[in-house]
Amino acid sequence: MSLETVMNRALSVLGYPSAIHGVLNRHTDALELAVAPSARLSRGCLLRGTIDLGPRTRLSRGCVLSGDVTVGRGTNLEPNCDLIGDVSLGNYCAIARDCIFQETNHKLDQPSLQIRLYDEVLDSGLEVTSNGAITVGNDVWIGARAVVLSGVTIGDGAVIGAGSIVTDDVEPYAVVAGVPAERIKWRFPDDIRERLLDLEWWEWDEDRIRANQPFFDRELDVPEDVPPPAGLEATAEGDSSSDQVPFSSV
Repeated sequence: MSLETVMNRALSVLGYPSAIHGVLNRHTDALELAVAPSARLSRGCLLRGTIDLGPRTRLSRGCVLSGDVTVGRGTNLEPNCDLIGDVSLGNYCAIARDCIFQETNHKLDQPSLQIRLYDEVLDSGLEVTSNGAITVGNDVWIGARAVVLSGVTIGDGAVIGAGSIVTDDVEPYAVVAGVPAERIKWRFPDDIRERLLDLEWWEWDEDRIRANQPFFDRELDVPEDVPPPAGLEATAEGDSSSDQVPFSSV
């Protein structure tokens, strides 16, 4: 067992304590962490590559993040989610258990498909293929055991049904399901969707979100239920909410 494997297992058991992030970044090539102080990592997660976790993100047990992975503010990953390759999740997403985001893929035009054979037996390596990065917008809900494949972009406010396999882009506020996933409805009519996209509430700090609780508590039935940004409470400059805390030891 290699030293790197031993280290990864030990860090996984310990939950990647924040006190050693700076040391890891200075002395390891396989892992570069940018983890906000308010992010929560459960024990049993595995991190490899360049990992950026924003404020109030939460990784539940058994999550694997491997590659160039970014998780936005307030996004939750339930147990046993895999984010592999170049994967970016926006703010305030809800990712249910056992979801897979797979940006890299196997080459099909050589005699074998197995990367380990080329690494350990042939000592030559087998390059992976990709259709591009996976990008997930803000306020996206992805149901349990969904799979998102290479090159897919999921728009803000979209919903991915449980067990779906997403092979194509998903429009903002669309509800998709199936294998492959197809749109089955919209969350809101077109005029409400446009107002929500203009509002971009997921970019607000937590103080402003709290100040506008009546907006978040209402059901959106008509366009007027989504006021223009100027009609909502704003916070003063110099906000000191926890979302503004800089990254630690990176």
